[in-house]
Amino acid sequence: MTRAEQFFWKALQVRQRCWEFKFAPQQVVHGYIPDFYCEHVMLAIEIDGRVHDRRDVKRNDSLRTRRLNRMGVTVIRFSNSEVFGAAHRIISMIEEAMDIYNTGR
Repeated sequence: MTRAEQFFWKALQVRQRCWEFKFAPQQVVHGYIPDFYCEHVMLAIEIDGRVHDRRDVKRNDSLRTRRLNRMGVTVIRFSNSEVFGAAHRIISMIEEAMDIYNTGR
């Protein structure tokens, strides 16, 4: 895991103690390996470093996200700077996404 992923994983582990569903790092999902994944709500979290600013990487990320979306997986992406600057906001967004699942997608 990158430094940002490690930081986020620690924050996620603390918060998810209150959640019914759990995330796991680096799980294979339909042939892809997102940074974090919760199988029960089919939610993938990606933490993107600077390399994801490159045009070719953005194109690949977009293709991967579309393919996962077609298989019912929601993908949420955050930059390293968002993780370090507002991890609490990211956790809130994840909780909102999980609420959508719980109310029937």
